[in-house]
Amino acid sequence: MSPTDLAFVRSEFDIFAPKPVQLAVQDTKVVHYKPIASVDQSDLEFLIPAYYDTHIDPNIKLFVRGKLTKADGSALDATDHTAGVNNFLHSLFSQCTIILNGVTITQSGEPL
Repeated sequence: MSPTDLAFVRSEFDIFAPKPVQLAVQDTKVVHYKPIASVDQSDLEFLIPAYYDTHIDPNIKLFVRGKLTKADGSALDATDHTAGVNNFLHSLFSQCTIILNGVTITQSGEPL
């Protein structure tokens, strides 16, 4: 075998050749998850099951719907003026922790 014959190795035997990667997105869908515990508690906990054939986009969005009331819980009057503040969700939540399979991935803020 001459040295020029070694340059032509069949692709199935070339272990150092780059492997093909699927770069196209076949399908996307939005899935809504609700908290697994009562919202009256101090913690909001979500259970997002893992699927072997899906990829979860790390840009997870949290949709919050609430109701503004007076301090005693009664409804606001038409003459009551309210306004939001900058970084409203930062004022609403004091800490966010992401746990995957029992391992803390990220933790921000200090609990009050």
